[in-house]
Amino acid sequence: MTLTQMLVIAGAFLVAGVAKGAVGLGLAPIAIGLLTFAVPLEQALALMVLPTLATNIWQAIFRRGFLALLRRFWTMIAAAVAALITTATAFGTLGSPQAAGWVGVILVIYGLLALTTWRPAVSRTTERWANPLIGMASGAVAGFTGVAAVPFLPYMQSLEIERNDLVQALGIMFLFTVGTLSLPLALQGAFDSADLKGGLAAVVPTFIGFWLGQKVRNAVSPETFRRLFLSGILIVGLHMAAGLL
Repeated sequence: MTLTQMLVIAGAFLVAGVAKGAVGLGLAPIAIGLLTFAVPLEQALALMVLPTLATNIWQAIFRRGFLALLRRFWTMIAAAVAALITTATAFGTLGSPQAAGWVGVILVIYGLLALTTWRPAVSRTTERWANPLIGMASGAVAGFTGVAAVPFLPYMQSLEIERNDLVQALGIMFLFTVGTLSLPLALQGAFDSADLKGGLAAVVPTFIGFWLGQKVRNAVSPETFRRLFLSGILIVGLHMAAGLL
C-alpha cells in the first residue's frame, strides 16, 4: 500500500468519524465513498468492519442507559438479525449497487420532507408492535444490500426519544447489524490479513473524528441536532443513490 493510499484511508476515516460522533450515523457510507478513491470497493468494505464495530461498541455503552435502551428495542434488534441472516443466506451476495441505490433514493426523499415543517411521530404505545416490524424490514434490506438504513433510520427519528438516547440507540442497533453482516461477508471471502490490519490501524483516526463529532453534538441545540441528523441522512442517501447513475 502506497503512502498516498494510507493518507487517503486515514483522512476518510477521520471525516467519517466526525459524522458518526456528531449524529450517530454515516461512518460506513462516507468512509466507503472516500476510500474508493484509493482502494477497490471490496477492500473498502473489508477495511470498514473493525472501525465500524469499535465505534458502535463505544456509541452503545458510552453513557448510562444501555440496558434500558436494549430492553426498549430488543424486539427490533432480534427481528433485524433474524431477517438479515435469512436474506443474506437466501441471496448469497451482499451489496448490490442498484438495490442500495434505491435505498438511498428513499433516504433522500425522507430527508428532504423531514427538513420541512413535516414532523413524523411514533408514540411509545405504537412502538410495541412497530419495533419488530421495522426490525424485520430493516434486516431484510440489510441482508440484500449490505446497508442497515431503511426503514430503520427514518423510524428512529420519529420516536419520542432524547437526542443522546437516539445516538446511543443507533449504536446498539448498528452494533448488532454490522456484527451480523460481518458473518456472511467472511463466508464470501471478503477479508484477508492485510485488510484486517488496515482496519485495525484505521480505528485511531476514526476515534479522533468520533471524539470531535461528539463535541459538536454536545455544543448544539436540540433543533440544530435534529437538522444535523436529517442532513446526515440526506448525505448518506445521496451517496447511496449515486450507485444508480
